[in-house]
Order: sequence, then structure tokens, then C-alpha cells
Amino acid sequence: MKKIALMLALVVIGYTAGAQSLNVSSAREAQNRGYFDKAKKLIDAACEHEQTRNDAKTWYYAGLIYSQIGGEAEKPKSKYKNLDPDWLIKCKSAALRCKELDTEKEYAEGNNTILSFVGNEYYKKAITAFNQQNWTEAMSLCDESIKIFNECGKKEYASESYLLAGKAAFNAQNNEAILKYLKPLVRTRSKDAFVYRTLFDIYKSTSDTNEAIKVAQNYAKAAKDDYNANMMLAEAYLLKGNLEEGNAEIQKALDKTGDKPEVHASLLAAAGAVFEGVNDFANAETRYKESLTALPNQFLANFGLGKMLYNRAVDKLNDANNVPPDDETGLYEKLNQESKDFFRQSIPYFTNAISFIDNLDEHGQATNRANLFHCLNALNTVYARLEMYDELKPIKARIDELKKEASN
Repeated sequence: MKKIALMLALVVIGYTAGAQSLNVSSAREAQNRGYFDKAKKLIDAACEHEQTRNDAKTWYYAGLIYSQIGGEAEKPKSKYKNLDPDWLIKCKSAALRCKELDTEKEYAEGNNTILSFVGNEYYKKAITAFNQQNWTEAMSLCDESIKIFNECGKKEYASESYLLAGKAAFNAQNNEAILKYLKPLVRTRSKDAFVYRTLFDIYKSTSDTNEAIKVAQNYAKAAKDDYNANMMLAEAYLLKGNLEEGNAEIQKALDKTGDKPEVHASLLAAAGAVFEGVNDFANAETRYKESLTALPNQFLANFGLGKMLYNRAVDKLNDANNVPPDDETGLYEKLNQESKDFFRQSIPYFTNAISFIDNLDEHGQATNRANLFHCLNALNTVYARLEMYDELKPIKARIDELKKEASN
């Protein structure tokens, strides 16, 4: 009786194992014929049974079936649209389990394709979260996407996820996260200006000029034809006090735009802003005026030069207010007069900037509403300081009009 019982047991075990192996084959057949509900049921059973749950083949087909269920979920009229809301998590788990068990790399190529699909799905979800301004969720989903792409040996596919996560971190004003996501893109020679500009500004804000220069140098190597890279490198050199190298990089940038008058003029204005940023006001004024010579009717150089003169006026005024009351050297009067001179010099540039905006089409005016407001506010202060009350009245009226429009 014992021998008979043992034989029966063996028969049962053999039949069950065969049945589970058959489940994998049947699941594959159902998947090929588009019967995804049946395929899901069969492959789930195979994934749970002790005879097939440690087989890479089982998990490969589980990943494949769940990836196709995911494809059906994106079809509005598919009868399998809601077959399994957790298909992505199950697909990822299956593909990772397959990779773990597939020591002979029998299913590696196909399984890596499934993992690439999973990584891309997480990236798509991250885009949705980003568009909904859910920065934390977008970063988390990008993390998942990056991890999956690295798992399947497709690190190059992770670049877009790093960039999207970096933009989410930027919007969240999380500098630590920005560095985490954008620094790898510098190492892979990204050509995206956002990457380098953002990192550069972080290092500049922390006075880490050495790292700022490294970022700018990497940008120049990655995007040799991009004049913005030369401008960033110029800014970095000027931060270090290297006027010669800074001017050389600005000239390289200008040489790349000589056949594009508007771009060339914009670049000269940008050069003025770079010099202004390091308090080299003489060179800044020279570049701003060169820009206006090349293209008189523009906003950038007019506003840039007006703003620089206005800020210098404010600095002189602050210095005057810091003069001790008992000072008899006449310093207060001197500084106050210098302040008024700078205010007065700024007037035509703000006026020209406003005129430029006023002559734009309706869309252009709407886009430049904030710029117009800045110019009007500056002139409001200038006219008040210079006691030019007749000129002040129409400016105040326009400011009130803009505020009223903004509140409606």
C-alpha cells in the first residue's frame, strides 16, 4: 500500500508541475490571440505555483503579458482597458524577477525591452505630474524611471527623466535636488542650456566660482557652436576677476552671431548685463550702447542701461543717507547730486523701452506686461526724485490702469 500511495503521489506531483508549465504555454497562447483576461489568469497562477515561480521563463511572460495589458489600458474602447489598474507595478516586478532568475541571459534581450517600456511609462506619468505642477510626485516618478532604465542597461534613455526631474526640482526651489538630477547630465555632455544655466546660477549664488567655471567649461565643450556657452564662460571668468579671458569669450560669442543683427544686438545687451553683474559699469555701458547702435529700436539694451543707471542712482542715494548728520565736508550734497544725475540719465532709456513695448502687437504687449510695469515704476520713482511732477502724472495714471487690469 505504501508503494502504491507513493506512486500515486508522484503521479500527482508530476501532473501538477506539468499543469503549471502548461499554464505558462497556455498564457502565452492566450496572449498571442489577444485574450488578455485569460492570459492574466493563467500567468498569475504560474507565478504563484512552487513549480514555476522560480523559472525565469514564467516571469518573462508575466512581464510581457502585463506590458500588453498596459497597452490595452491606453486604448479608450478596449474591453481590457480596466483589466488591471496595477499592471505597471506588476509588469515591473515581473521583469525584475526575470532578470534576477535569468542567470543564463536567455531572456535578457526581450526582458530589457519590457523594462525599457516600464521606464518610459513611469516617465510619461512623471510628465503628467509635472504638468499638474506636482513637483514632488514628478521627481519620484522620474526616480523610478531612471532606476528602471539603469536596470536594463539603457542609461542613455534616462537623460530625459533626469532633465524633467531637474526642472521639477527647479520649480520646487530645491537646490539639493537640482544638483542631484542635473549634474549627471553634465557628465553625459547634455547640450541643454537649462542644465548649465541652472547649475551655474546655483554655484554663482553660493560664490563657488571654481564649480561655476567647470560648469561653463563643460557647456562650451558640449555645445561648441552655442554662443550662450561662451557668454556663460565669460561670466565665469569675470566673476574670478579675469577680464582678459572674459572679454575673449564675449568676442567669441559675438563672432558667432555677426550675420544675425538682432541676435548680435541681444548678445551685446547680454554682455552689458554680464559686466554690470561684476560692477564693471564702464564696460557694461559700452556694450549696452553698442547694442543700441546695432539695433536702436529694442527693449533689452534700453531697459538694461536704464536699469543700471537707476540702480547706480539708488546706490548713491543710500550712500548719501549714510553720511553722518554732522558731516561738514559736503559729501551728502555731492552724493545726492550724483544720484540725481544717474536718475536723469536713465529717463530716455526707460522711455524708449516703454515706447518699444507700446508699438508691439496685442500679443507682444500682453507678453511684456511685467516689463512695462517695471519701466513705469522706475520712471515713477525717477520723476518723483527729480520733482518732475508734470511728467509724473501720466506715468502714475498708466500704473493705476495696469493695476486695475490685473485685478479684473
